[in-house]
Amino acid sequence: MSFFKDITLERLFILLSLLGSLGLLYTGFKTSGELEELKAHWEDERGPQGVKVIANNMQELARKYSALHKAKMGEGFLGQENVESYIRRCAAAKNAEIGQISTSHNENEIDRRAGIVDHIYTIKTYSSDTTLGRRNIVTFLRELELKSQQIRVTNLNLRLSSKGGRVQPHEIPPDAWLFDAVCTSRVKQDA
Repeated sequence: MSFFKDITLERLFILLSLLGSLGLLYTGFKTSGELEELKAHWEDERGPQGVKVIANNMQELARKYSALHKAKMGEGFLGQENVESYIRRCAAAKNAEIGQISTSHNENEIDRRAGIVDHIYTIKTYSSDTTLGRRNIVTFLRELELKSQQIRVTNLNLRLSSKGGRVQPHEIPPDAWLFDAVCTSRVKQDA
């Protein structure tokens, strides 16, 4: 009892340190046992329910889901009947704003046995009076390919508008253009 009777601040700190270290020892042994148990479950590859196997399967499925979700969101359309509305939506995109366009659709069968068909869309400005800057045209074509993994621009014809008059060889032409673009969508059709 003389220990508690003549307790000083130093002895109090020693006593509290001993009690704290005993508490930390208990917590360390407890978490060490839990860690060993988790390691045993993690490395249990023989069982079909091993954590390592499940974690790897979940990671692989998450990657597949992310790729499919990105492809679905990037398409902007779900079927061939909506491709023209997708093209018109891209024409109205920010910084494209090319106005009214006319589209025509053709099909070209590539491989009959595999069922591969090219859907070819020709895009033109609706009126020959509509002239566009190169930046608008490029932004529109970029939007077409950027938001869809299915459509590719396969041909582009830029013509200088006749509004500016004849341009001499030494002059810089005005940024007023007409364009014809051909986009192709290759689709495998179900038999």
